[in-house]
Amino acid sequence: MTMFTNGFSTLQMPKDFEPVNAKDEFTELYLVNTKIPMSIKFSTTPTLVGLPDIRADIEKNIVSNDRITIINSDFIVINDNIYYMIISSFEDGENQIRRNEFLYVEDNNLYIFEFTYPYADRELDDFYLNIIRSLKISVPKYIVENGEYKINHE
Repeated sequence: MTMFTNGFSTLQMPKDFEPVNAKDEFTELYLVNTKIPMSIKFSTTPTLVGLPDIRADIEKNIVSNDRITIINSDFIVINDNIYYMIISSFEDGENQIRRNEFLYVEDNNLYIFEFTYPYADRELDDFYLNIIRSLKISVPKYIVENGEYKINHE
């Protein structure tokens, strides 16, 4: 089993997934498996709001896009922590993509897991939940003070 760490958090990297260079400053890990096909994205961003406000904003944005359908949106417990889970489907007329997102807030840091694949598969539930369960946070990556954030260098 291969582990990913950035010095702030650690998590398990699944077998047969290859890392891809992240395209934004908040993406910690981006993995793809072309055989399934599936992508996994793990991000950390600073935040001043909690999961209820994040949920409201996400749902408002999705409802305004007629190509995206919310399949499930709820709070769930993983490893004794409350996560916001949103499962959505994107269609362009020919293709359908499913996206499962799990969001967690701790110490003004928002941790986001995003799993994207072209079909619904119940067997994947345990697969991605095991990745989320493997998350260990050593220290918060961002310190948020006075409406600004900085990387925690402690």
